[in-house]
Amino acid sequence: MPTRFWEATAGRAFVGRLATGSDLVEEIERYCAEQSVLGAWVTVIGAVRRARYAYYEQEEHRYLEMGSDTHHEITGFVGNISLRENKPYLHAHATFADASGATVGGHLLRGIEVFAAEVTIREMADVSLVRQHDEETGLALW
Repeated sequence: MPTRFWEATAGRAFVGRLATGSDLVEEIERYCAEQSVLGAWVTVIGAVRRARYAYYEQEEHRYLEMGSDTHHEITGFVGNISLRENKPYLHAHATFADASGATVGGHLLRGIEVFAAEVTIREMADVSLVRQHDEETGLALW
């Protein structure tokens, strides 16, 4: 498939704090559904009690799921909201650091338990980003 771009304009902005013990991915998706946010940029700063993430095996077209049950700082987070199966879907990658500074990370999964998380959601307007199966990569892409 050729490279494609769409023009988007900035819409509403939301900032908030997730509850300690909540699921990071589920809470962001729930809030976006409540606010009818169908497309957005998402950033998070904070720490987690448990991390869940994955690495995509490109040749096998499958995710290798990983995780850590110790607390980590979120040292990097980039994500977006788009539609998947007619619901807001968070696609995000993050890096987590432990007390020694060692890092792990990848594609975020449900099951990330929040210790403290400050979230910024910047809505994209005038664009429709819908995830559909891409035969070449095996991924659900715009």
